[in-house]
Amino acid sequence: MTAILNVRHWVAASPEVVWQAYTTPEMFQQFFAPDGLHIPFDSIVMELVPGGRFDFDMVFDESGEVSPNRGYVVELEPPHRMVFREPEFMGNELMSKTTFTEEGQGTLITVVQEGLPEELVGNPEVLEAFRSCYRKLGRLLDVATENRG
Repeated sequence: MTAILNVRHWVAASPEVVWQAYTTPEMFQQFFAPDGLHIPFDSIVMELVPGGRFDFDMVFDESGEVSPNRGYVVELEPPHRMVFREPEFMGNELMSKTTFTEEGQGTLITVVQEGLPEELVGNPEVLEAFRSCYRKLGRLLDVATENRG
């Protein structure tokens, strides 16, 4: 069985600045891996057009184990929406939709992932992994961030 994960986090930066962080390999590498993992720069492939590849590896700092992320771009609406599909995510097909909505003096990032194994949805460790990435994004941009559910 698969399930849907929803994560919302606010960042005190404009949608354009947040979009740039998500779509610039040098910035993406610095925040997108949760605490305890890192993304080798040479593993990042961003072909930011519908049908283009969007690949990167996450490497566990302690063990060196590599978790490949291999997907492609389904839809891009700069700077407000990106949709990616990973055909081989833990035996499922993962669809990840991220929106960047101007809210107050910042951006509400909303992630909806469909096709996750049920045991990952609602798992506090998975949610904390997302939150750690957003805290890294805040440090990278030198702005405040806030969990919004």
